[in-house]
Amino acid sequence: MKKVKVISIVAVCLMALVFVSCEDGVTSAGGPEAALNGTWVYSSAWGEHVIIFNNGNFEERENGTPFSRATYTISGNYLIVSRTHIHGMQGFWVWDWHESRDIEVPLGSRWYSRTELISAVRNHLRSIGLSEWRISDAIRDVEEIFSPMVVTFYLSGNVLLITSWGETTTYIRRN
Repeated sequence: MKKVKVISIVAVCLMALVFVSCEDGVTSAGGPEAALNGTWVYSSAWGEHVIIFNNGNFEERENGTPFSRATYTISGNYLIVSRTHIHGMQGFWVWDWHESRDIEVPLGSRWYSRTELISAVRNHLRSIGLSEWRISDAIRDVEEIFSPMVVTFYLSGNVLLITSWGETTTYIRRN
């Protein structure tokens, strides 16, 4: 499960800190939203990270497992992503800053909205006896996942480049 957690964290960081720009002339009928539509795949030693764009909707998958859903809009060279759901199939971990440890929050295999995820995290942390201030720290971390992210993109044909933390990740169109 640690491997899945690391991949999930990488995916969240990737989308949170991505810089993107759209190459001149690389749009299709319908504008840049239509040019992004489709399935984009990044393969690594950990497996596949898949991003699916569909007319303002966005979904991420890790090795075939659903991870998150979001909406997005494009303004100039910026992509504004607002995560709407997290999937419970991969489990969910929160960081206990006080004891420097991860705590797994058991979730069902379904999509969780911001409100549902906060409730599940709060209830689980209460059930294991964490103090309210420690629970509040964990809830702030959950809320950050659902905060809008402004990213930029570089799109050239069937290649989507995403740069994060100074490293460029190359996604290839699958369909």
